[in-house]
Amino acid sequence: MKYSSLGSAIRRYRKVAGLTQAELGERSGFDPKTISRFETGTYTPSVDALLVFAEVLGIKLKAFFTDQDDEDEQRAYLFGVIHNAPSHALGDLIAAVDRALSKR
Repeated sequence: MKYSSLGSAIRRYRKVAGLTQAELGERSGFDPKTISRFETGTYTPSVDALLVFAEVLGIKLKAFFTDQDDEDEQRAYLFGVIHNAPSHALGDLIAAVDRALSKR
């Protein structure tokens, strides 16, 4: 994983958790503007900040540094999205997967 991808990993896992930047900031003790700056790469979070984010987001620290081009990581990410999806969204997810697979 490229170091510049750290911000996109924070954003990705925040969204999987269903949190806004403000909600992640509230739960982690960071200002939402700081969360935004981490996600855009303007600021680089410390290891301590990443540990806090991992705990709040319910992931392991290494998740921020995984290669999203790796098939196993892609499968794990998709499983996380599905697992954390609200029940009312499951039908939409199934339809989206069906559409994506039918284009093959």
